[in-house]
Amino acid sequence: MKPLLSVVIAGVCAATLHTGVVQADEVKVAVAANFKGTIERIGKEFTAKTGHTLAISSAATGVLYTQISHGAPFDLFLSADVATPEKLEKEGKGSDRFTYAIGQLGLWKKEGPAPDEATLRSWKGNLAIANARTAPYGAAAMATLDHLKIDPKQYRLLTGANIGQTWQFVDTGNAELGFVAWANLVEAGKTGEAWAVPASFYPPIEQQGLVLKKGAAVEALVAWLKGPGQAQIKAAGYALPR
Repeated sequence: MKPLLSVVIAGVCAATLHTGVVQADEVKVAVAANFKGTIERIGKEFTAKTGHTLAISSAATGVLYTQISHGAPFDLFLSADVATPEKLEKEGKGSDRFTYAIGQLGLWKKEGPAPDEATLRSWKGNLAIANARTAPYGAAAMATLDHLKIDPKQYRLLTGANIGQTWQFVDTGNAELGFVAWANLVEAGKTGEAWAVPASFYPPIEQQGLVLKKGAAVEALVAWLKGPGQAQIKAAGYALPR
């Protein structure tokens, strides 16, 4: 009987291993431009622990909304705001909304001393800003100018399609000053060249996720973002949801 029992146990183990391989899946993630680097790092750890892989597509939140509305085959949407996933949920495009991060806005000046509020008030040159109609960080930047009662017309505005392009404008020198995601500054080690815009200057950049297609791998990723992934999200320069 013992040899037979050993064979049965070995067979169960082999079946379990085989099942684990079959269950490993790819999650197609549509992610707001500001969170691209962070989800890539989270994805590496997630894959190492679960076997599931990520296929990441990044763009401005508004652009991703259009793609999803037209049937783009994403499994999970990681937006840079609340309004967009909420709208998609109402349209029947997804479910199970959740907040995964709170974005923070930075003002970056690559050359010279780090900028501050006084810099923003006196500046007359190029100012990079994301499109406020499609990028929540752009809307936050415009809200900041409104809060400070600064007329945007005093600048030569360079409008990026998303916060990633706005970063490129400053990084390449096409704009001497620009509003960027604080997480991008943390990732590039540039926080010493920037001003952390007070959160009271703009509405909270609450970043929500929306499940577009249910499945075990998607559920595992959502659980990871709410759990183990929170440490990496905080380290990347975001505030955590309460």
